[in-house]
Amino acid sequence: MKACLALLCFALAGAVFFAMPAGANQAATETKAAPAAKKATKWQGSVLRIYKESSEMDIRGGAAPATDTRKVAYDNSTEWTKHGKPGQQDEVKEGSFVIILGHLDDKGTLHASRIDLRLPR
Repeated sequence: MKACLALLCFALAGAVFFAMPAGANQAATETKAAPAAKKATKWQGSVLRIYKESSEMDIRGGAAPATDTRKVAYDNSTEWTKHGKPGQQDEVKEGSFVIILGHLDDKGTLHASRIDLRLPR
């Protein structure tokens, strides 16, 4: 009788052990996938050119430590800051060092939600 009870306990423990990791991995995968879709892209670099008529700029940089030339688009909803405090769009000039947060489109252009002017590096 004791052997049957012990065998039953091991069988139940084994079933619980094998069932838990599958459910935990699935929940972890769903949790990781959701924030990744909403995560903003961060680029930094020096402003090469500003195209005011098309509301775009070219920067040399990108995701650190890249040195490629990248396109950045901005619009009326873009937040402009200077050293983390409210700033103005006119303060950003060619040669300025900026940190940009936004979302990439299919063409590789970063649509900026925030552009922060920093000290030159």
